[in-house]
Amino acid sequence: MEEIEAVSEVPGPSPGPRGRKKWVSHGLSNRVVYGGLHYGARWLPMAALNTINLVGNSLAVTFLTRTKAGMRDNFRNALGVPEARAAELTRKQFFEYGRHTIDVWRLRSEAFVPRITTFADDAAVLASTRRGGRGFLLVTGHVGNWEMGAVTLRQHDLVPAVVGQAELDPNVQEMRQQLRDRLGVESIDIGSSMATAFKVRRAVDRGRAVALLVDRAYPEDRVVVPFFGRPTPFLRSPALLARFCGCDILPGFFLRNRDGSYFNVWGQPLEADPALSPDEDAVRIMTRVAADLEGVVRRHPTQWFNFYKFWDVLRS
Repeated sequence: MEEIEAVSEVPGPSPGPRGRKKWVSHGLSNRVVYGGLHYGARWLPMAALNTINLVGNSLAVTFLTRTKAGMRDNFRNALGVPEARAAELTRKQFFEYGRHTIDVWRLRSEAFVPRITTFADDAAVLASTRRGGRGFLLVTGHVGNWEMGAVTLRQHDLVPAVVGQAELDPNVQEMRQQLRDRLGVESIDIGSSMATAFKVRRAVDRGRAVALLVDRAYPEDRVVVPFFGRPTPFLRSPALLARFCGCDILPGFFLRNRDGSYFNVWGQPLEADPALSPDEDAVRIMTRVAADLEGVVRRHPTQWFNFYKFWDVLRS
């Protein structure tokens, strides 16, 4: 699933492009695994794809001991569950991620786009977030299937624009770009902070929904907010971009039903408060976003996709 990020400062001194950080150590995000899914998900029957998910993730559950330890740690720290329950959630999460990944690559064909059960409710939320025909910032986290956010937006005649960096593997990047082109998603590549901020504002002015993942922060772009009762760094730049662009922030999360359909969960739209300093406002806004994300994770823990020790990495 697509990795989307925010920019480091908005606007201000213009450092060079942010170095790409690899958040996981298992090495499964490569051209062989992605290539097989990229092509197989479109042509193979669901029975075959489900078998691949079962066999492949059974092997992962058996051999990825370091990854599983980090995931169990996440569930214990976030939900306060005992070790046995954390292990059960970890095991289920592998297979849930496999189902989400199959859904992503099946999006290459119009025939395989999943049904969205909250379509009517989504329309009201999205309409209320657009002011004067301008766009907004759509912020989400590593929960659910954020590619389905693009499907939702397109079905409501909105054009999504994703802020992010290229994949480390150029073959994987090419496959992702093909999917993005199929879904009608525009790209905003991260360059210097000021250049990216102006690109985002132009996209908002053109009515785009600019998407950012906010729960993996960088040393130069972070604000510490409560998350599962723990001080946790989230990206600071979405709040600064909302102030710079004069637009709303809409938290949105795209979850999978057991039958393969999807439903969307929205937070309340947020806007910058000019009476606060940028730093104070960033804490206010991102605290609200973190609370919305926490609520979704509590209700759907196996769709919280972090395959590493979440809090240990964020402290680094």
